[in-house]
Amino acid sequence: MIRNMFNLQRFYRTLAMVIALVCVAGGSLFAQTSTGNIRGHVTGPGGAAISDAQVVARLRSTNATRGTTTNESGFYFLAGLTPGAYDITVRRIGLEPQTRSVQMRIGETLDLDVATGQIATQLTAVEVSAARSGTTKRTSEVATNISREQISNLPNFERNVLDLAKLVPGISAQAVNNSDKFIAAGGQPAEAVNIFVDGATYKNDVLRGGVVGQDASKGNPFPQGAIDEFRVLTQNYKAEYQKAASVIIVATTKSGSNQTEADLFAYGVGKSYVAKDEIAVRNGSARPDYKRLQAGASLGGPIIKDKLFYFGTYELNFRDEPAYIRLGSAAGTAPPALVSQLSALTGQQAQQFREHLGLGKLTWNASEANTIEASFDLRKDDDFRGFGGQTAFEAAENLRVNTYTTVLNFKHAANAWLNEAHANYQSFTWNPTGRNFGVIGKNYFDLLRIGGKDTEQNFLQRRLSIGDDITRTGFQLAGDHVFKGGLGIDFLSYDGTKAQFGNPVYNFRATPENWATPFEAQIGFGNTSITNKNTQFGAFLQDDWSIGKQLVLNLGIRWDAETNMINNSYVTPLPLADSLRAAYAAGALVVTQPLPGGVTQQVPVIQELGGIERYLTTGKGTRPMYKKAFQPRLGASYALPDGNTVLFGGAGLYYDRNYWNTMFDEQYRRQFQVITFSFSPTCAPGAVNCAAWDPRFFDPAELRALGTAIGRPEVFLVANDMVPPRTLQMSGGVRHNFGANLVTLSYNGLRGSHYMNFVKGADGGAGGLPYNSIFVADDRVKSWFNALELQIQRPFSADTRWGGALAYTLAKSEEQGKIDDIFWGFDGRFPTVGDLPKVIAPGDQRHAIVANGIFKLPADFIFSSIVNLGSGIAFTATDASLGFGAGLQRSYTYQPPTRAFLGIGHVFGYQNMDVRLQKDIRFASRQNAAVLVDVFNVFNSDNFGCYDAQINPTNGSPNPNFGKPTCAGLGRRLQVGLRYGIARSQ
Repeated sequence: MIRNMFNLQRFYRTLAMVIALVCVAGGSLFAQTSTGNIRGHVTGPGGAAISDAQVVARLRSTNATRGTTTNESGFYFLAGLTPGAYDITVRRIGLEPQTRSVQMRIGETLDLDVATGQIATQLTAVEVSAARSGTTKRTSEVATNISREQISNLPNFERNVLDLAKLVPGISAQAVNNSDKFIAAGGQPAEAVNIFVDGATYKNDVLRGGVVGQDASKGNPFPQGAIDEFRVLTQNYKAEYQKAASVIIVATTKSGSNQTEADLFAYGVGKSYVAKDEIAVRNGSARPDYKRLQAGASLGGPIIKDKLFYFGTYELNFRDEPAYIRLGSAAGTAPPALVSQLSALTGQQAQQFREHLGLGKLTWNASEANTIEASFDLRKDDDFRGFGGQTAFEAAENLRVNTYTTVLNFKHAANAWLNEAHANYQSFTWNPTGRNFGVIGKNYFDLLRIGGKDTEQNFLQRRLSIGDDITRTGFQLAGDHVFKGGLGIDFLSYDGTKAQFGNPVYNFRATPENWATPFEAQIGFGNTSITNKNTQFGAFLQDDWSIGKQLVLNLGIRWDAETNMINNSYVTPLPLADSLRAAYAAGALVVTQPLPGGVTQQVPVIQELGGIERYLTTGKGTRPMYKKAFQPRLGASYALPDGNTVLFGGAGLYYDRNYWNTMFDEQYRRQFQVITFSFSPTCAPGAVNCAAWDPRFFDPAELRALGTAIGRPEVFLVANDMVPPRTLQMSGGVRHNFGANLVTLSYNGLRGSHYMNFVKGADGGAGGLPYNSIFVADDRVKSWFNALELQIQRPFSADTRWGGALAYTLAKSEEQGKIDDIFWGFDGRFPTVGDLPKVIAPGDQRHAIVANGIFKLPADFIFSSIVNLGSGIAFTATDASLGFGAGLQRSYTYQPPTRAFLGIGHVFGYQNMDVRLQKDIRFASRQNAAVLVDVFNVFNSDNFGCYDAQINPTNGSPNPNFGKPTCAGLGRRLQVGLRYGIARSQ
């Protein structure tokens, strides 16, 4: 075994050296299509192809040029172009040179054809027709570009590009009480996304959210001022994209040019400009003490004209927002002395958020063939939070998020060949720490939770990525082919420290203790740290096959693998393995399932899931890396003869991954135990983790000693043959140009599978084992998403008076198991995921409309707006109409109520409109200033959430709060801003 491990390590080192040498020899690094392409045909009279014509693209901002020649069919393809404004020139001996200007957007492939009117010694009257800049019609991808104009001009309360991504149809909505800046789509969890900035992945391998830094965070993954533009791909993206099963965002950062550019801005919101939300109004709360300052600056320009350029930006986001701390519903019946004690801890407290963002970038046009880019960006967050509602200020924590990313990109172009590769290093830290960690927590149910935070954590992810992509254009075989292939390897290390309930919490209740003594306590103790390493491989090959001028096929296949995706090197401790094997052989590992009529049956869950040996491992020999993640992808687009209509469709398989924090519990819970004690003077014989209450247990050391004496830990088992989660995506639709407007109608479907939930493998204490509970992984969770999407786009640019877009999504999300919650309540009626019914998924929203527009008004005014309407987000609630007992309590999906919008029908439960009015003041020498006024939630719409949807037993009292919300979205806010800058000449 040792020799095999040595050989494997030597193989990894050799492979890494080979890829690194390829990168250096190729003279280029880049990846993940943060560039664009131009393709087309050059033809003569009667449509005859003109070969050997030279096509040159010049980027106006830096004078960088790229060229190629047409093949025998007159076809050409310019790949890997940096987004920006280009002059395209076509030359050939005997042909008068012609030039056309186009705007290249990120990820687009523009069609630009050249047709000659006549041929002679010198050809004249050359007509060049180009695709409209801003959107590509002839693609099978379902994607939307967010332009620089939209980023700069649309109202965006947080200056977060993830919020602008929600302009795209199919993007999932978030609950009004959710401050996490997640992005999700297609009925899949946020973990199924990936983001690439200048080719560098921001994938979060260790925690929730899909994007580094976004788990439980309200911060921005990178500065908005650094983003030139980005592209949101929700369906049928090509084989070059990896580690995503739903949406991918590809962004490119700004670069310096031959002209000095600068931007300075400051936006502010004060208490006097913030309205109370409806819940605060009902509770008679004071006006929220809200303050916010966003400010920043950027500077870019030439170091050596036409050769070397720089760009840098910095942004800060300082925000104080209120949290209302209130006593719960039991305040009227609790002992007056206790109520008086707790009331002193209520009121309004400020949640303080501080964020620093920055990016520095150099671009070197080393030659016509070679371009080198290097950049560094940082993010530093401090988020003081964790209190409000029925949680006192004492329990606050500070969530620190630090991300540092270094990117090195080289690009080498040689006529029909393009070599792109990337090298980047990223360090990401996620570190919540308690304000009063060490002050024991006391949770008075339905009153207030006081004391310090119970848990502190510190996660660190490091990633070194290298890779190389090669594109070959102009190859002919039954049409024109553009081949692209690539290899990539990521070296990762994961470090986690998690003191879960390291500070104990004691729970109090009304009956029968009358809040006098705790009935329950939780405490954790042991080794809090765990580390791991992982290596990820990826390879792809794709072919864009143009059959004539109307049909384009996109064919591709991708393969991915990881050495340590499911804690592959973990070895089950022998005492644990032996005890589980013995209990399994004796038939003791069973779960009690309640049946109708009050009877029960014993279900051998582990046996049904493949047997105990599936969950016991001796390391990589029994838990090998998964090597079958082959992902075929097929797309097609067909342009009708009218030149304005394109039919498109496609299907493909897309693998993602399970994040590390779901996998390491099988190891972590063996070295760190979390014990839940029940306190009762009459503990039943053999009762698990039960003891009579004694005041000395308020000492954490005494409680840990009790845990050592009688505590029984939880056991988590991961299946050795788990398959990565994946989606099958399929779509079809039509695009049509109505003048400058592009209308897209499409069906989009996803079928998710192999998501993972933990289920109970045995009842507590089963077979006399010294374990409180045994949980096993069941990776049969499935999801279904079907949507009809309508999108109307009119690009806004410097030479247009207005632009905007409208997106309507009619969707239905269903699931079997929980795709966004690995612990799903352990409903005893359904022992395994396979026993669960197919239900409407929490997060389902049937109707969604998002519209945005930018309008140039007289006197240098600009007006812009975003309107967001949703029918309401469904969530899982409790139906106890038959009672709360085992087998009686059920789950159901609650649909929030809707209301009229501007007097139109009861369709939308969520309604929001943001507007901006900007006045530009222009000076000489490209200088300009602007005064901005933003109004968020213009109509002060009451966007409610946190509905009480519990159905009480029919033989008791009905729930008096049924259908009532307990939280609401922010009220109307007014923001004032100033900007000053030096702009680039057009």
